[in-house]
Amino acid sequence: SDVGARVGLAVSSSEICTNNAPYFAIKRGNKSYGVMQGCCNDWNCPKCGIKRAKAEYGRILEGCREIAKNHAIYFITLTCRGADLSLSEAEENYYRWTNKLLTACRVRAKREKQHWTYVQVTERQKRGHPHSHVLTTWKPHDLRTGTVTKWQMIDGARRPVEVEALRSDWLQARCKSAGLGDQYDISKVETVEGASRYVAKYLFKDSMFSTIWRKGWK
Repeated sequence: SDVGARVGLAVSSSEICTNNAPYFAIKRGNKSYGVMQGCCNDWNCPKCGIKRAKAEYGRILEGCREIAKNHAIYFITLTCRGADLSLSEAEENYYRWTNKLLTACRVRAKREKQHWTYVQVTERQKRGHPHSHVLTTWKPHDLRTGTVTKWQMIDGARRPVEVEALRSDWLQARCKSAGLGDQYDISKVETVEGASRYVAKYLFKDSMFSTIWRKGWK
């Protein structure tokens, strides 16, 4: 901000890197120069966090386009188990739990000679617990069509309804043994553009820039 003041720049707080990334002189013409601040790549910086999110969004979208040319893509939602899990316990263990699950999936993919690629975006649920959206080329070997219970508003009341969904006993067991619980959702991606944008949009939610995560999560 001191540099900005010295060169006469009128900038708001959202346009200034909170980690004081260096400024650069950019040549615009034969005799004119502009001043631009670099990017610190910190997710929590009001200025650079948006730049970081845009870069990751571009990688996700372009990656899905290329991968989908030769491989099917699946969308998996991972959720912490219910009321028995405190927020502090989830904070302490979620990163380790998801790593354990993804390692099991990667080993299974290698054993079955499946192509292994994935991207995971994590946000907070309303209750505060971590919640992840995953796009991957891997699918469980026992994936089948089954049913799952969803709660829907019917006649003004929330009621359980059985709806058709893809299920995997192996994935459910791995989620549970990893520590996450037995709740998961998995579906085959029909529209690459829509699915990649759906996952990537969580990079731009206000909570992604206002939420404090444990170090290394992002």
